[in-house]
Amino acid sequence: MNEFQEQLVELQKQYADRKDAESIQALYEFKDLLEEQSSVQAKRVLVDVCKTLKLYQTAYEVLRPLIIKTDKKGIRQLGNLQALAKEQGDYFALRPIGGKAKRHREKLLAQLPKFKYHPDPLDTGAFEEVDPPQVCECCGKATSVRYTVPFYAVADVKCLCPMCIANGTAAEKFDGEFQDESSTDPVNDEEKRDELLHRTPGYCGWQQEYWRAHCDDYCAYLGGVGYQELVQMGIVDEVLDDPVWTEGWDDPMDILQHAFNGGSLQGYLFHCLHCGKYLLWLDCD
Repeated sequence: MNEFQEQLVELQKQYADRKDAESIQALYEFKDLLEEQSSVQAKRVLVDVCKTLKLYQTAYEVLRPLIIKTDKKGIRQLGNLQALAKEQGDYFALRPIGGKAKRHREKLLAQLPKFKYHPDPLDTGAFEEVDPPQVCECCGKATSVRYTVPFYAVADVKCLCPMCIANGTAAEKFDGEFQDESSTDPVNDEEKRDELLHRTPGYCGWQQEYWRAHCDDYCAYLGGVGYQELVQMGIVDEVLDDPVWTEGWDDPMDILQHAFNGGSLQGYLFHCLHCGKYLLWLDCD
């Protein structure tokens, strides 16, 4: 076992024990190191790192030039990777944000208005950073962060800044909503409904976005998830204990196990602001 293989074994054990962002980031940093190496041994270990991270397309492309016609075992491995690359590509890879990218996003998030029901709209993709800045169609000012997901209005609005969403002027000016009121759990408070519909960034679902509520208040939207992410968070049993989406399914666990973040069956995770319960919504393409 060479030094790269030894390091991989340790990193895989660390990930298996913890399954957290730090252990995933360590694998990515090791991947960066291996990509700088020219030896076949390093490239072989790089393939295993990519497989651990579910970067199947990348693993296939690294392995392909290493295989010769007489290497029957390698040809079988390449064939298996080719099938995974065709089926999943790098789409379901573990992708934590770390290093400079994480620090930059945290700094940018700190500059944005705070949204009670959508605490990190940069992470969920509701906002994106744009360069050069664009002009907000509500306030007319240049913004380096724009809204990217559904806004239900008659006008076709291309650019809204975070502040015009947070203070309600965008919804008022264009007589629009950021969430379809009919696609929410019931909440008996008009002020809370107003904040969700008119001052909270929405999210983009496959067919119809749905906003969960609990303890008579709307939940905070945390972003897209699949079964893998729920396992890593240790909340599979918690989200299954929810008749809103499990009722009518013979085996909700079987359904849930087919959910992939970014896949045809997509989960959307919510968090109760009062009791802390995690709730899920599922949608398919």
